[in-house]
Amino acid sequence: MIVGIAQFELFMPYNQSLKEKRRLLGKLKDRVLAQMKVVVSETAHQDLWQRAELGFAVVGGDEKTLDSLITRTMQMIVAMGIGEINREERDMIHYE
Repeated sequence: MIVGIAQFELFMPYNQSLKEKRRLLGKLKDRVLAQMKVVVSETAHQDLWQRAELGFAVVGGDEKTLDSLITRTMQMIVAMGIGEINREERDMIHYE
C-alpha cells in the first residue's frame, strides 16, 4: 500500500474577509470531491483571510498512478482561478 500526500499553500489576493475565504474554499473542496473523489482539508492559516494551507491524501498500490492523480487534482485547483499556489509539497509513503 502506498499513501500519496500533497500539501500546498494557496494565496488568494482578492479575498476581503474570512467569510469570503470560507465560501471559496468550500466551493474548491466540493468541486474536487465531486470530480476527483478526493477530500481536501484546510490544515493551517484558518485565521488569515488571504492564505490557506490545504492538504489531501490518496491511497493505492502504484506510485505512478497516485502521482498522476495528485497532479491532476492540483491542475484542477489551479484552473479554478481561486488563487495562486505559493508552495507545494508531495510525499509518497510505502507500507508493506
